[in-house]
Amino acid sequence: MNHKNIASCRAETNGCYGYIIVALAFLIMVIAWGVNYSFGVFFTPLLREFGWSRAMTSGAFSLAIFIEGFGGMFMGRICDRFGPRSVVAVCGILLGTGYMLMSQTSCPWHLYLFYGVLAGLGLSGTYVPLLSTVSKWFNSQRGLMTGIVSSGMGAGTLLMTPLASWLISTNGWRFSYMTVGMAALVIIVVSAFFFRVPEKERAESCSAPPISRDSHQSAPANQMDVKIILKTVSFWLLCAVFMCWGIVIFALLIHITPFAIESGFSKIEAAGILTIFGGSVFFAKIIAGIIADRLGSKPALAMGLGMLMAGLFLLLTVDGLWALYLFAVFFAFGYGCGSVIMPNIVAEMYGLFFHGILLGIVNFFACIGCAAGPVAAGWLFDKTGDYNAAFLIITVIGVLTLIMTLSIGTMKRE
Repeated sequence: MNHKNIASCRAETNGCYGYIIVALAFLIMVIAWGVNYSFGVFFTPLLREFGWSRAMTSGAFSLAIFIEGFGGMFMGRICDRFGPRSVVAVCGILLGTGYMLMSQTSCPWHLYLFYGVLAGLGLSGTYVPLLSTVSKWFNSQRGLMTGIVSSGMGAGTLLMTPLASWLISTNGWRFSYMTVGMAALVIIVVSAFFFRVPEKERAESCSAPPISRDSHQSAPANQMDVKIILKTVSFWLLCAVFMCWGIVIFALLIHITPFAIESGFSKIEAAGILTIFGGSVFFAKIIAGIIADRLGSKPALAMGLGMLMAGLFLLLTVDGLWALYLFAVFFAFGYGCGSVIMPNIVAEMYGLFFHGILLGIVNFFACIGCAAGPVAAGWLFDKTGDYNAAFLIITVIGVLTLIMTLSIGTMKRE
């Protein structure tokens, strides 16, 4: 076999292995984020047993998201340099251990240590490393493949929310956390050992890209130094967009179930909102990826935010369970577009060489919003006795997010 045939076979093997990476990354996202996003189901049992305030209980989830975002910057950089295998394995151990220890929670600092710190550190080895790795395996299909992997969050919510609800109702929330923690540890750690980056990316990681000494407008995106990128207005506007997106998404994600219960619906009906959300997110993320491949990341993100606004206005005038379920569908598209577009828009703007660290920074700002949203909404409920003020402010922030998104059309040409 000549060298040309060998190279052809190697390229074909790499292409096929990319789909294996996608499948494993999808599985990890199902487990890790499915449990994390089912926190709303655990929320009421924790309040009932310990009598904690909503703001304090929400704080553990917010801390986990903050640490996930902060740690994601470092995990992304480590993946850029050394690959994803060890990062994902170690974080799988931390995540599984944190969930299992949650079964032993008896006071607030347990909640914040086990869920906020350990689970947060574990989550930091999922979104950024997995999406950055998948982005390096694909070019023309990058949006679709990152959409499939990111849809694991929705599939996980669809699977884990009713499963956790059933486990809690039959065996209690402690047994439920122990069960899902063991599953997370085993599945994520085993899957991690099959991860690697394409041979081209592995070779390029041994040398730094050339840095343009001229104005950065004329330099190819993948040759821009991180220090140059961090001086651009467009990068920080992008961070602001996803920070506001995070405020809106996670405030609703955590408080929509308690809101439904407060509105007089049963716990099963309220849990159904997250179930519909999870099922819709699965398809929304794949659709968002296809739109991003065909139209670009900005139009896909704007479309998703537009649907999110429609859902928010519906929520403000809710008058029945059907409206909450319809809101869940619109909400899913707003959430799905954001999480899929984030790695794609970073790749489109700045290339793949520093993709891990740049995606980590943008994701960190998103996580700041994700951490602030639930606590702020819980605090407003504790002060006012209802969610009216919180949801109105969330709607205003959502409108501002859409406006900022429409303002980033010239970000490549500053």
